[in-house]
Amino acid sequence: MKILFATGKLNSILSATHKIVYQTAQELQRQGHRCYVCGFSLDTEEETSLDNGLTAIRWNSPLPEDKAQKAFNLYAKQLGGDKRNSARKSFMLRHPVKSLWLAYRYSKYADNAKRAQLFGKRVKDLVLREKFDAVVAVYMPFEEAESVCTQLCGIVPVCLYQADPWGLHRLPEFAKNEAEHIKQETALFAKADHIITTPALHRLYLEDKRYSPYSHKMTPLNFPNIKPAAQSSEKSVFAFDSDYTNLLFCGLLDDEYRSPKIFLQAAGRLIDEGRKIKIYFLGTSTSRDMQSFAARYPQNIIHHEAVSFDRAFATMKNADFLLNLSNTLDNQVPSKIFDYFSLGKPVVNVQKIKNCPSREYFDRYPLSFTFEDFAPDCRGLENFLSQTKGKAVDFETVKELFEDATVEYAARTVEKVLTDILNDK
Repeated sequence: MKILFATGKLNSILSATHKIVYQTAQELQRQGHRCYVCGFSLDTEEETSLDNGLTAIRWNSPLPEDKAQKAFNLYAKQLGGDKRNSARKSFMLRHPVKSLWLAYRYSKYADNAKRAQLFGKRVKDLVLREKFDAVVAVYMPFEEAESVCTQLCGIVPVCLYQADPWGLHRLPEFAKNEAEHIKQETALFAKADHIITTPALHRLYLEDKRYSPYSHKMTPLNFPNIKPAAQSSEKSVFAFDSDYTNLLFCGLLDDEYRSPKIFLQAAGRLIDEGRKIKIYFLGTSTSRDMQSFAARYPQNIIHHEAVSFDRAFATMKNADFLLNLSNTLDNQVPSKIFDYFSLGKPVVNVQKIKNCPSREYFDRYPLSFTFEDFAPDCRGLENFLSQTKGKAVDFETVKELFEDATVEYAARTVEKVLTDILNDK
């Protein structure tokens, strides 16, 4: 098959979501298929040949500088004085290019429909020119996937690959628009030939009668991040102290849905008792809780801004423990947890809600301890750190435990879905 993965946004530095898409496409390429990935980019316009012959096509994002600056200024003017908006303003100052994109994409001043329509047209032109057998429209952002599906309906089979939820957002800022989101999403599901989505979200879809007419089109698929650690020339961001127990968190910190507050309070108690613990945060942070604890424990709480995935992975390989902060959402599982498991290291999981969808994976992993924000257990945390430091799970065991989260499994699933669609046509 000749398959196009249309991702909406495809900058030269890949996000975690786009890394997942690349991995799946490259594995399909290894299995004999011809795969392309395409998307808008803020920083480059090119066609490049990647590992295993995978072709990436990036188009300049339709983001004129003057319009972007105007949108950014209007967006910034709306910010109030509460903690979240103050954190957003701080983030904008530290990451101006990314903020321009976010301001344009999410503010009411942006013409999302026009941009999405242009993306769909470019994908359609590419499909007609290259004669693809099928298109996988990656669900991030929603508008681009919707445009691709609408413009290619009847021309080529389209499978939606939903990396992030849309209609079932649980964040307060999205709740007021949930009904409209679900209406948009179900309309898209009616057009699509198939929908691949995460198991957590798939269960919620099956429970909601508004999605029941499309349940026969849905296939659950975990993030395909279980793979052997590749050799890399990248160096660790942190020089971990061998005299301490070193915990590392990688990813976005946010006090609204991924706050480290309760866990840090427990860690602070252990530090006050003389336990030699250091906690490292690697990635973008809008967390004032982390900042306040770092001010109180400057030798024990260390933060570094986001780096490339390869360098983050090199850092993860050197840490004693990996730290996961689960979301306050019942429809999302952090993709990083499968990267964590693939390294075989001990993992501390911070569970923030009782029905957290990540819990089942940590219960399956033999070197994990779940610290529950709603029932904090300092002594259990202390015992886990002292008893498992230096231990590891071999990769073959991890692969057996999480076979449904390997890139080979993801490629087989996508291949079967597309083959069935084509056979039904």
